[in-house]
Amino acid sequence: LLDGNWVLVFTAFSELLPLLSVGSIPFVKVEKIGQSIDTRSLTIENSTTLSTPTFTLSFSASAAFEIRSPSRIQVEFKEGSFNPPEIKSSVDLPESVNIFGQNINLSFVQQFLNPLQNAVAGVARAISGQSPLKIPIRGGQTKSWLLTTYLDKDFRISRGDGGLFVLVKEGSSLLDW
Repeated sequence: LLDGNWVLVFTAFSELLPLLSVGSIPFVKVEKIGQSIDTRSLTIENSTTLSTPTFTLSFSASAAFEIRSPSRIQVEFKEGSFNPPEIKSSVDLPESVNIFGQNINLSFVQQFLNPLQNAVAGVARAISGQSPLKIPIRGGQTKSWLLTTYLDKDFRISRGDGGLFVLVKEGSSLLDW
């Protein structure tokens, strides 16, 4: 049941809170925080995707794990990876944005951006297909543990190094809420 792609729907892990707060910055959205687990190769990949009106950025950390008990694994992070930004072929601005309690209409900005669409598309073609930047993870923060306290085909609750993680299996109807 642990194999597959999981989507983080709740956490109380303090180290992820700054990342989650990025979503409160105007024009930046946390699209997805996920975890892929492959029990055959004993690997985990934690990934994050952020988006703005002009690009999408994704990064991940890969790890190997050892099974310590039926519910506990020991994790060692090996490498971080930053994918080249995916430049959107058109600037996708909302009609308005709320900044410090003020609702600001952005329709006039879109008028000025329309002529830049071709330039943005050219940059997108130049960047696409570039290899990710891989960075080895070294130091004292490479090892962690994960204890799964509940697991079924759609839902998982895990704890690890002071954090609580609630995840839903990708493709589950639970994500439609």
